Amino acid sequence: MNSKKTLLFAAILVLITGVRAVSFEAALSAAQKPQKRIRGSESAERILVPRSVWFREVAGRGLMVKTWLNDAGPFTFAIDTGAGATLLSQRVADEARVRIKNGRATSIAGLSGVAVGAHEASIQSLAIGDRENYLPAKGEVIVTSGLPPDLDGVLDPTEAFSPLGYVIDLPRGQLSAFDPRENPLRISEAPDEGAVVQWLREAHGRRPFVMLDRGEHALLDTGSSLGFAIKDQGVDEKRISGHVVRDVGGGRISARRVTPVTIAIGSLTLRRIPTDVISGADVDAPVLLGLSALRPFRLSFDPLHRLIEIASVKNAQRPR
Repeated sequence: MNSKKTLLFAAILVLITGVRAVSFEAALSAAQKPQKRIRGSESAERILVPRSVWFREVAGRGLMVKTWLNDAGPFTFAIDTGAGATLLSQRVADEARVRIKNGRATSIAGLSGVAVGAHEASIQSLAIGDRENYLPAKGEVIVTSGLPPDLDGVLDPTEAFSPLGYVIDLPRGQLSAFDPRENPLRISEAPDEGAVVQWLREAHGRRPFVMLDRGEHALLDTGSSLGFAIKDQGVDEKRISGHVVRDVGGGRISARRVTPVTIAIGSLTLRRIPTDVISGADVDAPVLLGLSALRPFRLSFDPLHRLIEIASVKNAQRPR
């Protein structure tokens, strides 16, 4: 990452203000089956596929998972596909003895464009579910003062599971991984009542965007409590409700719930999905699909072939 460039994580941790979070205890428990080794190339290090784990959705905080960092913990992290990096609070960084990189000060911002100071850092290990259920990714993370006091960090699964693929089963509350070399997603193998579509990316990042039938690129953002969220363009919509949300930079935007809309992602049609019009967002803030829109689905992400499967749980075949 370029330390001289402000990092814009446009949809990190969108939280509804005024909502009391419930207890984080027992947020996650790990499945008992052992880790499976991936066959890498002769020059590549062998990678362990971590065990599937359970997460818990907490109102106002998102999908919570127990996490160990450098064998310290457990900590409470939010699973956020829209983050663009794994984020740590300063308290967690201190407790886990995370090494801050000298001269790597930067800033991160949320939907509002308000930025907060941050530092690049490196870690030796990251585990979820239990202390020994290690994820393959190591290396750079971001230490920030912008997280809520009752949240220890944000886990971006695209970065944390790399180079593995991963599955977020929202109805069942399960997070799992797969080897995309052995079990790739395929456009030709879309599930019933689902779709396999291209994983679109930004010029400098790997966050998961999909193409909508409306011609827009939408970010699949499990860190947002919103539904189908679009910026206010003066469209006269019937207002249903309204609230204020805040982001990781500490900024605030307003969101009003309007008449549900129907959109399509590839062969999948999402009918009457919860729709939010946001005001006060940064000019670069993307269209996004948050938890209110994604909650009925299992999401599979194949970073190797740049494909995403969106499937109803009753018909989907993953995790494998």
